[in-house]
Amino acid sequence: MWKKPVSRREFLRSSVAGVAATALPTLADDKTPTTKPGEPIELVPKRKLGKSGIEVSILNQGGAVALNPRHLNIMHSVGIRYLDTAKVYGEGASERVIAEWLQRTGRRKEYFLASKDFPKTPNEWVKMLDQRLDVLQTDYLDLFFVHALGDEDFGGAEGAKWLVDKEWIQAANRMRKSGKVKFLGFSTHCKPVELRARLLNTAAKGSWVDAVMVATSPTLMRENAEFNRALDACHNAGLGLISMKECYFGHESIKDVFPGFAKRGLTPYTAVLTAMWTDERFTSVSSHMDNIKKLRENAEAAKNFKPLSKDELAMVHEMLDRSNRTVCVACDGSCRRASGTDADLNSIARYVAYAEQNGQLVEARKLFAALPPEARNWSGANLKAASHACKCKLDFESILTRAGEVLT
Repeated sequence: MWKKPVSRREFLRSSVAGVAATALPTLADDKTPTTKPGEPIELVPKRKLGKSGIEVSILNQGGAVALNPRHLNIMHSVGIRYLDTAKVYGEGASERVIAEWLQRTGRRKEYFLASKDFPKTPNEWVKMLDQRLDVLQTDYLDLFFVHALGDEDFGGAEGAKWLVDKEWIQAANRMRKSGKVKFLGFSTHCKPVELRARLLNTAAKGSWVDAVMVATSPTLMRENAEFNRALDACHNAGLGLISMKECYFGHESIKDVFPGFAKRGLTPYTAVLTAMWTDERFTSVSSHMDNIKKLRENAEAAKNFKPLSKDELAMVHEMLDRSNRTVCVACDGSCRRASGTDADLNSIARYVAYAEQNGQLVEARKLFAALPPEARNWSGANLKAASHACKCKLDFESILTRAGEVLT
């Protein structure tokens, strides 16, 4: 019997929690030395969050990973002062670890702290703010997001109405006036990308939104003019823009694609981060830094940031075009229609990325198994046509061959 597909919300809740249950040490067990008292720390550069005037780190620690005190100590020592989390991350494990660490170290005021939740009514939104404050052991949030606006299981296309609805606006004003939150916004990675653009345009025309956390990439901004104009609209309206999901690479190594980046001390990953920072519309990049190596490399790239030239940006695009990417953040269903299949090609590709790049094999297999049978069956599909139609030109023949190996 077919079971209801596991939602992204359920996946994030279970995957981080599963790791956290085994990997998170107690605060008392943390022996990692921090910087010595009085020792200066070079901070990651900051930018203003839209028209708010508040400056935040251009690199922030994404909370959808199994954080622990050692990781947070090192994050602090490398100069990041922006933490992003959510209720759903690890069934609350992310927020709890952050809360305990901030309490123990007394560093709450040093950090721009953002969290997210899934309200479906304005009154529920207000109550959820209090819940997040309780868990995070703080009397205010710097930024509170409506999580995953536009997703099929959360608002869908109707989500755009929430942005201009009088009751939502009144609730936003009450929360700001209470002093419990400084800024409000929404995160979005919904499909199709045209809906994402619609949400951005609606927010830009006038709403309760101060900031948007949006799934994007250099490739998407290059190839989708409508989406790019929506980003322009938000920037021109003074909304803060935080990017996410810009750095999914493929199964094959791309280290030799552009050796010139190595001379600048950039890895392929940090080259893409640098491309995002070169786009001054974005205040910050939320990075999936799930290990110390990524944390140090990304922070170093941020500190050494210099805008890429036009030619260097073109090389980043070339690098991405030549890499075997496994995630398309611009999916509009063209790949499925062109291939003549009911298989959910975009989701399958994303699950391969979870397994290969995030090390979340068990969770990826769970998600794949939860798809309806027809969404898991790509036999007879014209995968070359799917790749040609794909907005990100994913190599579906390669990806689905690997899917058969890692997801079943």
